Amino acid sequence: MKLTFNERLRTIFQEPVAQVKAMGVAEKQTVADIGSGFGFFTLAAAEVVGRDGFVYSVEPVPQRSERIRSRIKAEGIENVKVLTTGAEYLDEIPSEVVDTAFSAFSLHHFEDPPVAMAEIRRILHTGGLFYVWDRVPGRIMKHGTRPEDITRLSPSFENLEILSSRRILRARLTK
Repeated sequence: MKLTFNERLRTIFQEPVAQVKAMGVAEKQTVADIGSGFGFFTLAAAEVVGRDGFVYSVEPVPQRSERIRSRIKAEGIENVKVLTTGAEYLDEIPSEVVDTAFSAFSLHHFEDPPVAMAEIRRILHTGGLFYVWDRVPGRIMKHGTRPEDITRLSPSFENLEILSSRRILRARLTK
């Protein structure tokens, strides 16, 4: 996986392969990276799932999704499909095919969080995992996701675990 200069700096704090594994991504899985930005975790997930796995990269900003497409083409990655859409419009992902979905620092940007959560639940198979990793809003950084936001948005999930919530929220929801 080739990293940009900014991504090489980012790996000092967030090693992408280790992070996607910590979010539940494993070999041969079907994964959805919801709000994938420029593909930092998408490319790592593609590496972890391997040739027998598959990654849906969901990013609503066309310039970002095009950048991911360019990167996967340049690196010859064949197990990623990039969708230029929001989390609320996952029509191109069939129901109940995803083992692990994750949202890294993007849940607070969802256009309509209840609709997005319903769509994410739809694409997960029974027992599938949705991992949320986001900042908690504070005095300086006003935007983010609070633990109570996740609790409010998760009633249709079988299980909710809040793993940490002081400055960084980590939550695991199971269908």
